[in-house]
Amino acid sequence: MTLNGLRISNNSLTAMKLIGIAAMLADHFNALVNPDYNQILFEIGRIAFPLFALTLGYNLARIPSGKIPKIMLRLLMFGIVATPVYIILGGGLQHWWPLNILFTLSLATTIVYLLSLPTYNRWTVTSRKTALLLFVVVGGLVDYLWLGPALVVVVWRLFSGISAVESTILQVLLSGLFGLLCVMNDSLATLLALPIIYLAIVTCQNIRLPRMKWFFYWFYPGHLVALFLIRTAFY
Repeated sequence: MTLNGLRISNNSLTAMKLIGIAAMLADHFNALVNPDYNQILFEIGRIAFPLFALTLGYNLARIPSGKIPKIMLRLLMFGIVATPVYIILGGGLQHWWPLNILFTLSLATTIVYLLSLPTYNRWTVTSRKTALLLFVVVGGLVDYLWLGPALVVVVWRLFSGISAVESTILQVLLSGLFGLLCVMNDSLATLLALPIIYLAIVTCQNIRLPRMKWFFYWFYPGHLVALFLIRTAFY
């Protein structure tokens, strides 16, 4: 079975993003605000990034490469906007690393754009070398390290109309990346994203949900500000 022929509706993608946002919010409250650390909230938070990676990778695969830089710049811009409060919540400048998740997604989008340039373009070799260099150097600075961008890039490629052989290879690689995420998180809860993805695809195809194009961009810095205010007022 290959995934490159699978079609996911906008409604299903929106449902995945909303579930991912809810999981991220629970995780950040637990890690950055809650004085009584809760293991269940930690486990819930492990499903957020795989959902974000799938929705971003899938969306990048279905739009023209010329539109990708806009997404890349939006993620970078909002990542920068969120950085001050992200650092404050994290404990100060000494805890700036890793950079927040929007930088991870922006890096992944940049790599996808460089890899998606037409092969007849005279800058093809340079763009691929640049993509590799960014992955190696910048990947070590962002949240989820190299695994984060790799997951998005693999999902993007899986849905890019590739051959059955390449699709099979990438599905094996995707399984390996999920396994490494479990090791990184020291939790198997990451795998819970898989049934959630399946259920969202099956049950939300015909449920009308708003696209909320800008919601996630604004929500990320907004929820950090809200958590900072809650921590300042109540903890």
